[in-house]
Amino acid sequence: MEELIPEPLTKLGHAVFGFISTVAVLINPVLPALSAILFVIYEVDEYFHLHDEAYEEIREYLYGVAVGLTLLICLRFSGLV
Repeated sequence: MEELIPEPLTKLGHAVFGFISTVAVLINPVLPALSAILFVIYEVDEYFHLHDEAYEEIREYLYGVAVGLTLLICLRFSGLV
């Protein structure tokens, strides 16, 4: 089956979602946990139905989380947040 979205773009999308869901802590502290839970549930469901490699997509999500946390820590130390 032909992919609708090129793979590099989906990898970037997972990382961007991880970043945005982490930075969402500035809006509401529950949002990062909620989005992480929903993302993992989605990936596990996709794994069971499509037999894809969900762990890679979760890892890409965590790359975005790491960048978001790094940004938040830097902003905290600089006094901007």
